[in-house]
Amino acid sequence: MKPKRRQEALVVHELPEEVLVYDLERHKAFCLSKNIAWIWRHCTGQRTPGQIVRALEAEIGAPVGEDVMGVALHRLSKAHLLREPIAPPAAGARRSRRQLLRQAATLGGLTILAISAPTVGQAATCVPTGTCVNSHCADASGRICCAGASGCRQNSQTCGTGQTGFQCM
Repeated sequence: MKPKRRQEALVVHELPEEVLVYDLERHKAFCLSKNIAWIWRHCTGQRTPGQIVRALEAEIGAPVGEDVMGVALHRLSKAHLLREPIAPPAAGARRSRRQLLRQAATLGGLTILAISAPTVGQAATCVPTGTCVNSHCADASGRICCAGASGCRQNSQTCGTGQTGFQCM
């Protein structure tokens, strides 16, 4: 198996310590840590995971191991950033999960942070879900509301401006 990164329908923005990737098909954004971004860039379909591991070890000057590479490739696969799915490393691997995570942490982490884009309905509202309204809204009893699941409404208009008399949803 020679993993190959997906390049179609992705918007990629390289930063000094991370790479931001937006998936236009799934409407999700990913923030790849420095090392997992390095691994993703080297998934060209030309190298095996073992070859990528050796190149990464030479790059960072620390041992990585193929089981850590397996975790990284599986995370990239779950994020749909590789062309072919990659199964998680076998449960009977040489090292425990705790050992794998400890080594990954010493390598600077193999983090992929995923952020979903809002739905059309959420994007059309005046504030994103979970964001508190300016000065908050308070209903007649003085209860404070926030946007999203518990937003503010008065006369069928949402997003109050901190006035009282709004209905908490």
